[in-house]
Amino acid sequence: MKYEEILYNGTANPVFDYPKHVGRVRLFFNSFICHICRVIPFIKIKNSLYRMIGVKIGKNVVIAAYVIIDPFFPELITIEDNVIIGVGATILSHEYSQEKLRKGRVLIKKRALIGAGSLIRCGITIGEHAVIGAQSFVNKDIPDYTTAGGVPVSINIIRKKNKYL
Repeated sequence: MKYEEILYNGTANPVFDYPKHVGRVRLFFNSFICHICRVIPFIKIKNSLYRMIGVKIGKNVVIAAYVIIDPFFPELITIEDNVIIGVGATILSHEYSQEKLRKGRVLIKKRALIGAGSLIRCGITIGEHAVIGAQSFVNKDIPDYTTAGGVPVSINIIRKKNKYL
């Protein structure tokens, strides 16, 4: 299952239901850690802090400044080894609409590169050695060894695996 949808039956909108899904204290703590990580320049400390709130991060991962990691469900985000995430990228593991909450796992596989300012929706898998261009809106899965970009994202180049990749 790519994502889970939770319908809302209240009178306002589903955003007001967040304490049922994420506790207020937990959300405050996660948001605080995510905010610190946006500006801290030290990669190893940043990765350790993200791991502390539940993000699964592999070895040699670089998360640039001003990256936004979803504080609501960080445990649904997995970033494998040797991934680079560019400045100001956003990785979401949930989204709200007028009538529902949708949450889903995000998997960024080994040696992927996420361009600056890109947004990755919940329920997305980005393949090994994939390259996402800057300012892209990733709303579908990206296969291994591809270059993709745009709003919405489209696959531009399918590269062949070779001894250098």
